[in-house]
Amino acid sequence: MTTNLSAEKLLIKPGEGQDIKGTIIKVRAGDLGNDFSIMEAQIDPKQLLAPHMHDHEDQAVFVITGELEFEVGGEDGLRFTAGAGSYVIKPRGVSHCFWNLKSETARYIELSGRSNFEDFVEDSEDDPSLVTTIKAKPKYGITFFPYRIPKLLKDNGLTSVVGVGD
Repeated sequence: MTTNLSAEKLLIKPGEGQDIKGTIIKVRAGDLGNDFSIMEAQIDPKQLLAPHMHDHEDQAVFVITGELEFEVGGEDGLRFTAGAGSYVIKPRGVSHCFWNLKSETARYIELSGRSNFEDFVEDSEDDPSLVTTIKAKPKYGITFFPYRIPKLLKDNGLTSVVGVGD
């Protein structure tokens, strides 16, 4: 059983992984029985990760550095702050988004159940437009709520949306 194992397959060193516009796929779901993937990303000051929902993936975020504001459950859902060292659970079928109100970049690790989400991240490299992102549902089971973006930007003093037109 261990004959196919090697340090090269098991050890992901700092700086390694598949970098897709700043989101680094560290561990692919295919390497873990298609159970989950691990990605590392960052969100710049005053940036929003657009509100969306996953039909297939449960997710968890670990905040490495900085502080992130989360909304889970949509406009009338829960809002809370997650500082460095915090974990946040984002269940499938529940709308979520987060943003960085601070003046320094926040870094986080995202664990996504199943193998679908890393494929969405890869495909978004070719065309990061909001229109393409919104059309993700049929292929990936991800629904975006773009009508909420202007109000979230205005109400929170945010200036940009992560991954859109970078």
